[in-house]
Amino acid sequence: MTRVYNSKPIPLHATDEEEAIIRARADERVKTPEPRYSVRRFVVGGMTVMAAAAIVWPSIPRIYESTATLVLRPTNMEGQNDVLEASRQPLDESFIISDLDRLHSVNLAKEVIDIHHLAQDDEFRPKPGATEKAQALVMNFLDVALPQTWAHGFIAPSTDGLLDGDGIANAAAREETQLRENLWHRMVIDRDRQSYTVKVGFRSNDPEKATALTNTLVGAYLKAQVMRKVDDADAMNKLLSDRVDEAKRRAETSQREMEDFLNTSGLIDQGVQISLEAQLSTLSTELANARAQLIDFRTRTDTLTAMKAAGTLDSAPEVLASPTIRQLNQSLTESMSRLAVMPTEARSISRQAEIERDRIVTSVRVEAENWAEREKRLTDEIQKIRQTMVDRRKASLRLDELRLRVDNDTQVLADALTRMKTRGPSTEALKPDAEVLSPATVPDKPVFPILPLYLAGAFGAALLAGAALNASAIRRTTLRLMQQS
Repeated sequence: MTRVYNSKPIPLHATDEEEAIIRARADERVKTPEPRYSVRRFVVGGMTVMAAAAIVWPSIPRIYESTATLVLRPTNMEGQNDVLEASRQPLDESFIISDLDRLHSVNLAKEVIDIHHLAQDDEFRPKPGATEKAQALVMNFLDVALPQTWAHGFIAPSTDGLLDGDGIANAAAREETQLRENLWHRMVIDRDRQSYTVKVGFRSNDPEKATALTNTLVGAYLKAQVMRKVDDADAMNKLLSDRVDEAKRRAETSQREMEDFLNTSGLIDQGVQISLEAQLSTLSTELANARAQLIDFRTRTDTLTAMKAAGTLDSAPEVLASPTIRQLNQSLTESMSRLAVMPTEARSISRQAEIERDRIVTSVRVEAENWAEREKRLTDEIQKIRQTMVDRRKASLRLDELRLRVDNDTQVLADALTRMKTRGPSTEALKPDAEVLSPATVPDKPVFPILPLYLAGAFGAALLAGAALNASAIRRTTLRLMQQS
């Protein structure tokens, strides 16, 4: 029996499980299409970053730098005024580095901080750390969480007390140290090539503050150099200081003794001697005149006494010159010329004349006694003046001795001072080991941020942002390249 076969192909049918897998893969391909590069996303990302950079640019804090240019040079007694000689003296490299390290000294930093009150400056003063912030947060929480009475009676623990025993002192020391670190962090020291020229300055958000800090630092640095030289000069003069002090004490003592002697002896007033000589001359003249008058009046007294005893007093010149005697004699003559003369009247006139004659004799005697007393007093006064002049002469001899001692002590002191000045440098002529070539000026442009670098950074960030928006396509391409390799 012959079998007949059909020529049509026999259809193949997949199982239900295979068909489910095929449909799942088809749905997955529909839901997650293949990643592709997008220029639009790249441009949007880049422009967004550039726009953000343009918006942020004005708000970026500017940092200004102000520097002063110094040239280091040695100065000594031979070359301190000769710039060429000082320039020919080579400076050791170690010396230059050590001298620049002095700019970071604590004393200079303290002076700059005190002058500009940087402890109250927000830019330089230390910022609270994480511990201080945590403590403040805890205390604020306690103020809110605790009852009112507990909160008022609760003593806040000090962070410094928690860290160490004497917290206040250590906190002040740490704050001062941090303040110096902040100052040194903003200090700029730049040495030009291998020369002696150095730029020193500060960076700050305020250009005027940076200039002021630089000028203060440079001034303090130069002053410190001079002070070190002054200390060295004082050390060199120490060997002669004791002798100078002793000579000075002796000179002051002798000078004081001379001045005290001048005051006590009266020799300080040069007019006294002139006055004494004038008084002596005047009193001597007066004494000679008094003695002459005394002799005259004594002679007249003796003459009048003798004439009174002889009854010839009426012929004395003093009696004849008396107006009263002349008037009485005239009255007696007139009374005698009358026919009837009263005896009583004549006797009265005669008595008055006798009294007047006795008065004249007595007055001459009293005048002689007065001249005698005047002569005695003038003699005593002249004797006193002579004794005063003798004492002043003795005092002047003592004064000459004191002046000679003062001159000797002064000469000894001058010699000691001269030796000290010749052996040690003069502190007035000392100069610093650096010279300011150009002082600090107020900068007009900040050193940060720099616009070209900022634009380059923004452009790079824009490229990264655009690439980040095409990260899937880049990853797919990278994996494909890795599989092919």
